[in-house]
Amino acid sequence: MKFVCGVVVKVRDEQDAVEESLLSLLDQSLKPFIVVVNDGSVDKTEEIASKYADAVISLPRHEESWVGKPELAKVVNAGLDVLKDKQLDFVMFADGENLYPPNYIKEITKRMKNYGIVLASGVVEDEKTRSLSPRGGGRVVDAKWFKEVEFKYPENYGHEIYLVYKALSQGKKVVVFPDLKFKLRRKTRLYPKKAYLWGKAMKAANYWWLYAFGRAFLFSLRSPRNGFELLRGYLSHVEKYKDIENFVPAFQRRQIWKRVKETLHI
Repeated sequence: MKFVCGVVVKVRDEQDAVEESLLSLLDQSLKPFIVVVNDGSVDKTEEIASKYADAVISLPRHEESWVGKPELAKVVNAGLDVLKDKQLDFVMFADGENLYPPNYIKEITKRMKNYGIVLASGVVEDEKTRSLSPRGGGRVVDAKWFKEVEFKYPENYGHEIYLVYKALSQGKKVVVFPDLKFKLRRKTRLYPKKAYLWGKAMKAANYWWLYAFGRAFLFSLRSPRNGFELLRGYLSHVEKYKDIENFVPAFQRRQIWKRVKETLHI
């Protein structure tokens, strides 16, 4: 049997949200194969997920949050290990609080097939998104291409953004579809620790220094502390992704120059 799309859903203490999230995946017009990775939950998350998922992987408990850290890649990769031998066309990533409209998978995979896109996502309702940055939860990846880049996330800071720049460095298409909207039960928020880890992710991907400092400045306009922590993370010592190290700053310089020309109507 061929599974067109496999979904990895990472969850941690999500007993109040995971059922509704999994039902939104089960209600898809294009049915996916659902793998839930239970990241050491101590509530009823595993019990609830087992009612709806095709497979549930339970990992040991750890007290510290791994959001934004290299260890989170291990959680996702545990789910990818279940999918790696299946005949998939696409792989989707989701979180236990995401709610997807019934046509989300069918529509995004159709567009990806039609236009040769290897990585894409929709957008979260009422949240801004950058055109080349598909969400981590809600992103869909072409399985054939993904297998060419090892079918896993690297265990380093910025593993989600790495995949975006890896695709772009190969001349592949990466797209965000603003008309494909999904919901989050909790609004995305930025706080100092998260900003610090974002900064480390930017360093791992070797963001151009002017781009990084500019982002820190924009963060500072709303929260000086967040801007400071982002910059502190960027200036810290982090192992860089060697295969995209030269591409990323060059790409960002081109993007900024393109925006300048558009603004000045050159």
